[in-house]
Amino acid sequence: MKKKAIIILSVFVAILGVLTIAYAVLKHNETPDRVLYNVYSDIAIWGVVIWQIVVIVFGILLWIKVFKDVPRPALYIGRGMTLIICLCALIFLADKWLNLYLDDGDYVVMEKDDYILIKHIGYNDEGSYSIWSKDGVFYRKYGINIGYYADSVAEGVFYSYVNGFADNTGIDLSAFNEEEDDTSETKKREYELLNKFIEITEDTYPEKFQRGLYWQEKDCADNSIGTTQVPIIDENGTQDMSWFCENICDWLEECLEEVPYEDAPWLYKEISIAMPSVSGSFDPSPYISGKYDRDALYEALYDFVDGKLTSADYPVKNQSYGMLEFVDNGGDEYLQSIEPDCTYTTKDGIIYGMLPVDRAAGSNYYCLVAYKKAGDKPSEINENPFDGMGGEAKWIEFIDDTNLGFACLTYSGGDEGMLFRTEDGGKSFVQVNYPSAKVKLSDGTIYNPFVIPEKVWVEDGNLYLLASQSPWSGDYYNEELDKHPSGLYVSHDDGMSFEYVGEQ
Repeated sequence: MKKKAIIILSVFVAILGVLTIAYAVLKHNETPDRVLYNVYSDIAIWGVVIWQIVVIVFGILLWIKVFKDVPRPALYIGRGMTLIICLCALIFLADKWLNLYLDDGDYVVMEKDDYILIKHIGYNDEGSYSIWSKDGVFYRKYGINIGYYADSVAEGVFYSYVNGFADNTGIDLSAFNEEEDDTSETKKREYELLNKFIEITEDTYPEKFQRGLYWQEKDCADNSIGTTQVPIIDENGTQDMSWFCENICDWLEECLEEVPYEDAPWLYKEISIAMPSVSGSFDPSPYISGKYDRDALYEALYDFVDGKLTSADYPVKNQSYGMLEFVDNGGDEYLQSIEPDCTYTTKDGIIYGMLPVDRAAGSNYYCLVAYKKAGDKPSEINENPFDGMGGEAKWIEFIDDTNLGFACLTYSGGDEGMLFRTEDGGKSFVQVNYPSAKVKLSDGTIYNPFVIPEKVWVEDGNLYLLASQSPWSGDYYNEELDKHPSGLYVSHDDGMSFEYVGEQ
C-alpha cells in the first residue's frame, strides 16, 4: 500500500512538473494582449523552467541511485522526503512568478480583487506602472503599460480595471423599472444620460481616434447618483497637441448633440488628460455652457497641454554640474568599427560620439561613447541614451565642457525632432519639451512649426535654443522677415524649461 502511495505521489509530482513547465512555455509564446513578463524577463522565465527540470531530475536520481540500497523504513522516509521537496519546490516556484518581474526598483502600490498595481522606478527616479492580475497561484501582466504618468492617473486606470470600466458598458437600469418615485426617476434619467455619454466616448476612443481611454469613478455632488465617470484620455506629447485638441473638440460636439450640456452639466466638468511624464484635469465647461465656442475650447486645450508638457517637472536643479571626465573602461573592438553619426569634442580633444549600434524599421538606435582620439577603442558611457527611441542623432553638445549637455534625435524621416538633456555627462538623459510658437492657421487650428532643435548655447548667463522647421514639411513663411523662420527660445534654469522668445 505504501509503495502504491509513493508511486501515485511520484506520478503526481511528475505531472505537476510537466504542466508547470508547459505553462511557462505557453506563457513565453503568449499573444501580446496578455503576457506574463516584460521583455527583459526572458532569461528569468527560462531559468525557472530549467530550475524545475533540475528539481524533477534530482528527485528521480535521488530515488533511483541514493536510496537504492537503503534498508527499510529509511528507504520510505527518504523517498517521501524527496517527493515533499520536489512538490514544495514546484509550488513555491509556481507561486512566485511575480518575483521574476519585480526587482529592487519595483513595488506593489495597490492591491484589490486579485489585481495589483506595480510601480517601477526607472531612470531619473521616474515611475512607470503596470497592472497584474492573479489567476490561481499565477500572476499575469496585462499587455498594456500605464507608462510614466502621475500617481493619480495610474491609480485611476487601476481602479478602472478593477471595476470593469476599462471597457465601460454603462449601468444596468433594470433595477429602476420597478420604482416610480421622483427620486428613482431622476436617477434613472441621469443614468441614461451617463450611459449615453459612456457609449459615445467608447465608440470614439479608440475606434475613431487611436487613443487610450480609461475611466475613473469620482464623487459628484451635482447629481442624485452621487458619482460620475471621468474619462482619462491619452495625449502623446508635443507633436500630438494639434490632433489631440481637434479630437477632443470633435468628441465633445458629438456628446453635446446626444447629451446636451443643460441636461447633465456634471458630465462636462472634467476631462483627465494623461500625458508623457505629467497629467492633469481640464474643465471644458466654460467653453460649452451657454454659447459653444469651438475656437476658444481648442485654444484653451492647446494652452493647457502645452503648459503641462513644457513645465519644469524635473527634480531640483544641480547648482554645479562639474567638468566632463573621461573614464577609460577598456573599450570595445566592435564599437571601434562603427562611425558616429554626430560628435562633440572637448577642448582637451576628448571625443563624445553617438554610435548607431542597431537599426530597425528605418530608425537607428544609439550608444553614447567617448574616446581620446579617432581610432581608439571607445569607452561606453550610455548604452541607451534616447531611452529606447529610434531615429537619427543630429547633434550632441556639452555646455562649456561640463556635465550639462543636450542632444537631438529626429524621427519620422527627419520630419520631427526631440531634445534630450543630461546633467551627468551623458550617463542618463531626459526628454525636454519647449513651448509651441502657436502659429494660427486660417481654419483656426494652432500648431508649432519649429519642430527640429538645431543648437543650444549660453549667452549672458542664459541658455538659448534655436529650433527650425522640418526640411520636408516646414512651409511656414514670415512675410516681415521674408523667409522661412526659425524659433528662438530661452531658459533660465539650465534647460529644464524654456520660454518662447520669437522668430528669427
